[in-house]
Amino acid sequence: MRSPFSQLKMPVRLIATDDWRPSSMTERRLVELEREGLLRPHTSSSRPEWIAPAADHREPRLPKGYVVSFTKFHRHGLGSPPSRFMRALYHHYGVELQHFSPNAITATVVFAAVCEGYLGMMPHWDLWLHLYQGELFNAPGGSVGVRKPVRMGCLNLVLKTGKSERPREYISVGLMSNHAEWDSQWFYLRNDNDLLSAYTGCLISQRPEHWKYGVV
Repeated sequence: MRSPFSQLKMPVRLIATDDWRPSSMTERRLVELEREGLLRPHTSSSRPEWIAPAADHREPRLPKGYVVSFTKFHRHGLGSPPSRFMRALYHHYGVELQHFSPNAITATVVFAAVCEGYLGMMPHWDLWLHLYQGELFNAPGGSVGVRKPVRMGCLNLVLKTGKSERPREYISVGLMSNHAEWDSQWFYLRNDNDLLSAYTGCLISQRPEHWKYGVV
């Protein structure tokens, strides 16, 4: 049977991806996040809510039942356990937590705040599809026309063309342009009840067509 992705076209020529950067997150830094209320405190010594990578972990080597998260995600509003809306995003875009960019996390949190705080309803899926689409980020490969897939931060969630120019339809959302060193601030986050997509380390090198679909 033909794969549903067989007709996808490569956006640009690709070369090998970057490797993971060694994590700069330590137990002390994660405790600081916990004290700020950005991470849940430990309730189990045998299965803690979060774990700092060991010094010899040059790339993720996860315990069973954990995923890779980043400090920036939690500073930008990622909750644990994830909301129903956040889980729907994983399912719809077919991604894992590390595939989100920091600004993608911001976009989802702002959208949820608009729905819950201003419209008085739970995040509305059709409204999300009307406003947003997924874009694939590939890093410059060093020469013109050459791009390389990235292991983390490849999914950007952006307003569809024209939506940001019509303030009556949606609020203006300011996004950070500088996320220096964010991809080295990774650690292990407990995946309670498998609510998040399991970590496989898969690499997304093509944008599936459904990333840009709107309301049916």
